[in-house]
Amino acid sequence: MLSSINELLLTSVIACLSKLVRTLCNYLTPYLPDIIKRTCTLLTHPSSTNDQRLRTMWSHIALHVPHRLLFPILYDVIDKNEFQLNDLEPLMTLLKQSLSIATLDDLSNNYTLLKQLFLKLFTLRNIHTKKMQPNKMNIYEDYIFDCFSELVMRLSEETFRPLFYTIYEWAVYNEPPSEYTLTFYRLTFILSKKLKGLFTLFAGHIIQHASSILNQLNSSKTEEISNEFKINFRKKYAEENKIELINGKLGTISNLCLFDSVGFINDERFQSLMIPIVDQLENFTSNDDYSQWIQQHVSLCIVNLTSATKEEPLWRQIHYQILLKTRSNLSKVRLATLNVLQELSRKLGMNYQSLLPEAIPFMAELMEDPNDEVEKTCHRVIVDMESTLGESLQDYFNN
Repeated sequence: MLSSINELLLTSVIACLSKLVRTLCNYLTPYLPDIIKRTCTLLTHPSSTNDQRLRTMWSHIALHVPHRLLFPILYDVIDKNEFQLNDLEPLMTLLKQSLSIATLDDLSNNYTLLKQLFLKLFTLRNIHTKKMQPNKMNIYEDYIFDCFSELVMRLSEETFRPLFYTIYEWAVYNEPPSEYTLTFYRLTFILSKKLKGLFTLFAGHIIQHASSILNQLNSSKTEEISNEFKINFRKKYAEENKIELINGKLGTISNLCLFDSVGFINDERFQSLMIPIVDQLENFTSNDDYSQWIQQHVSLCIVNLTSATKEEPLWRQIHYQILLKTRSNLSKVRLATLNVLQELSRKLGMNYQSLLPEAIPFMAELMEDPNDEVEKTCHRVIVDMESTLGESLQDYFNN
């Protein structure tokens, strides 16, 4: 009985608040912080009866409260840490919906405040890194990135450029926590998907930094690498964070290559990225998910980097670096490299014909590999290449 009364009371309060927000939103400023915080709590513990009503009221706040009032309130809630991680989904939903109807004047007038708001949100991974697994933190960060993407899509190039550079400097310079760098490259991966070819306008200065960090985080490189950008994750979850950071970089580079229609991947950038990316084939080899990681992240990046240039000399360079990995002492690396060669030949199609003679000696060695799986995979890859090229490769092996 008591539960029913409480549910009825809550329903009545929500209905009343929704009406007030729609009709008197300009007069609710003193009460909005508490309304927002309490509603967040309810939205993160939804009931079947009131969940839809709460979300409707949430939309009313986003659509009817003026930006000059709502943005500062949300900034204060976030700046003062008056929220839980579970509140991020409703908070970012509210902000995103409000941003979606903001005019250019609204964004211009609140530009500095919004910049500080998101920079504060981007620190959350570092704050919670000791007690939360990276993959769980990704979920909360993705709410932030989705909201930030809404802001970015509404900004002009002239407005977004200084904002992006500010975030880059925050994440890279003056010895920031390594979690800042991780957050930045997870963000660039999202932005490179959203902006596609437009992202090349802003990404030029991150290439050298990305290649430098890829080298630094490669466990197969035992020599000391001189690097002004030091990545030192806390011991707990260190490997998981390194993998997440590398994935963000590889994903960003892969998208830059995939959507490059203006020659962004020039000779200099290609040379800067080639070795650090191909060398990832020998990274994290002790990880149980190595093969899956190579397939989902490394292989795709190598293939997209290669196909981003039309210069055959550059194809030959990266192709040879890949072939060298077939002579690794580790069978799993040889196996992964074969799969990369297969994907590369498929991507280049008939253009792979000019690279084939160089591959034959390496493939011949793998056809007699002591590891049965590598040997069988090599034969399968050869058959696949024959299908791609439309000819038998037997004559190459007989010569």
